[in-house]
Amino acid sequence: MGTIIEHKYLTNDMLTCGLIIYCKNMLKAEDTAISFNKILAEKLISLSVLNRSRKLEQCFVDALYSLPNDPIIKDIDVMFNPQYEVDVMKILISAYKKKHYSLIWSGSYYDGKLIYGEEKYPDYKIYNISCYDIICVI
Repeated sequence: MGTIIEHKYLTNDMLTCGLIIYCKNMLKAEDTAISFNKILAEKLISLSVLNRSRKLEQCFVDALYSLPNDPIIKDIDVMFNPQYEVDVMKILISAYKKKHYSLIWSGSYYDGKLIYGEEKYPDYKIYNISCYDIICVI
């Protein structure tokens, strides 16, 4: 399902085909990207700790709607809080269906997988790109 494409082959047509995740440092995208941690954290802080997992997706979507059209966002680390026990990738894809955006990945890319965190920490996650409807730009 997921697609991996080299940055040099990314076309404007592809920007509306699905969630674009930039996996490597793309200076142009990085320069225009909006840091999302604080925006999302401000939505989550108003909720009780117990409700944050349940409402994370809605908070993410609400925060997206506060941004201009077709934004590039970065810094989504707050979503990986181990207490939330959510599939962050599913939330990202679901939110994309409500409002289009692109994302600069907060982790690394290796061999068809998006990796967040380090193996020895509880927020460590691996996402097999082929399992998700995303376009990863390497």
